[in-house]
Amino acid sequence: MKIEIPYYEDNTRISNSAIGWFLKKGPRYYKDMIDGKEEGLKLPQLERGTMIHEYILQPDEFWHDYIILDYEVPKVKQQKDFCEAYASSLELIEDTKKLQAYRSSYSNQKTSEIALKEATELCEKYADYIEALKHNKENRKAISFADLNILNTIKDNIYNHKKAKELLTDIPGVESHNEFHINWKFKVNNWIAPCKSLLDRCIFDHINKKITLIDLKTTSDVYNFKHSVEEFDYYRQICYYLLAITWYMTDLGIDISDYDCEAYIVAIQTNDSYEVRVFNMFNEIELDSRKDLIINTLTELSYHYQTGNWDHPKAYYDGDGTEEI
Repeated sequence: MKIEIPYYEDNTRISNSAIGWFLKKGPRYYKDMIDGKEEGLKLPQLERGTMIHEYILQPDEFWHDYIILDYEVPKVKQQKDFCEAYASSLELIEDTKKLQAYRSSYSNQKTSEIALKEATELCEKYADYIEALKHNKENRKAISFADLNILNTIKDNIYNHKKAKELLTDIPGVESHNEFHINWKFKVNNWIAPCKSLLDRCIFDHINKKITLIDLKTTSDVYNFKHSVEEFDYYRQICYYLLAITWYMTDLGIDISDYDCEAYIVAIQTNDSYEVRVFNMFNEIELDSRKDLIINTLTELSYHYQTGNWDHPKAYYDGDGTEEI
């Protein structure tokens, strides 16, 4: 398996997220996302989830990507955006610089006088943070000691949970990978679908013939996680990853049918007690139905890739333009 392009930069391959784009918003949106004409969600929750993932799964890389500041860090997104815009601005006139940074970060209709006053207050309040941004040549993301305390609490909760600890602890002599990038292929009809997957964690126990897939998820309510499973179709994601693992094992010349497979989600609550729960995701009925869904979606995509018709679903081109609901 040759990987020449980093996972998030490779738009030549189909990910589980891309399957979701196609299913939810159709072929044109899918193509625009692949071509970089559409931009995915960039929410504070996603940024926090990335931070937690890296701290737990890639602690060495975490310290290359993040820096701890010993002074006040903006907690509100607009304040952080303002500081970043102000610190990176090349504008020489101070008041203009403040106003431009303010207007790019806040969508309100406040007068220039009020906006400048608030911008000046932000510059004074976060002066140390802004100065650090100016000198952060490595572009590491700034977090506070409060953020670090939260990360340590989550880590403690994971290792105080008997199943989470078992899943996230390496065992000497047992192959395990975090952030495991697999480029794989899946044949549908006469088309070979180029696929990619980035698995949070996977354990290959070749002695006991067992494969364990683990995915970390952050949530605002760990006791209502079933809703997240349904909303984001995590069974489809698990199934897609298992297909990737099947290809990987076959590529190594190993018969995966000789192995038992398990799949879990470690759900982490991102507020209050930062509680951790572990959910068994190896439900064969759910996974079989998602496999059919994935195959059907890849079959549809094969049509669009081979014909270049992206403006409408395949049914539109096959028929008279009407579609079934």
